[in-house]
Amino acid sequence: KRSDIAGYADGAIVMVLARESLLSPGTSQPVFIDGIGWSQHTPNIEERELHRAIYAESAAQMAYRMAGITSPTGEIDFAEVDDTFSYKELQHLEALGLARPGESGMLLEEGMFSPTGDLPVNVSGGSLGCGNTYDMSGLRSVLEVVLQIRNAAGERQLPGVKTGLAQSWRGIPTATGGVAVLRGE
Repeated sequence: KRSDIAGYADGAIVMVLARESLLSPGTSQPVFIDGIGWSQHTPNIEERELHRAIYAESAAQMAYRMAGITSPTGEIDFAEVDDTFSYKELQHLEALGLARPGESGMLLEEGMFSPTGDLPVNVSGGSLGCGNTYDMSGLRSVLEVVLQIRNAAGERQLPGVKTGLAQSWRGIPTATGGVAVLRGE
C-alpha cells in the first residue's frame, strides 16, 4: 500500500515567463507554452463520476485546442501526469486522450508508457517517485518537460523531445486540475 500513495516532499521551483517578443536575440533554448487549460469539476462528491477525471478531460481539451493538437498520441513526445495515487496516473492518461477508456493499465503493462515506449510518461518518477509536493507538483511536471525539451534531463533524457505535456491535479478532495503543452524551438 505504501507504494500506492506518494510520500510528502519539500521543494521550490522558480520559472521566468515572458512573451516571445521580449526574448533577447540568441536567447538560449526558450521553451514555449503552446496550450494551457484549467478546469474544476463539481465540488460535490456524490455528483462525480469517480472512475473518470473530468477536470483533466476538460483542461486537456482547452490546452489541445490552444496548441492545435488533434491527435495527442501522435503529437506529444512524452508526458508528466499526476500520480499522487497509483490509480490516478491511469485515470489521467485516459482523460488526456493518451489511452482509450479502460486501456491505460494494459498499455502500461505492455510498456507503452515506459522510458523506451512509444509515449514515455513520468520519466522523472512522478509524485510516486519524487514525492508529493502538493500545489507545486504541477510545476515539478512542467520543469521536467522543460528539461526534456532542452535536452538537459541527464540520465532521464529521452531522445528527440520537441513537445511535452504536463498535467496536474490539486488533490483530494478537489476535482481541479491543469494541463500545459510545451514546445521547444
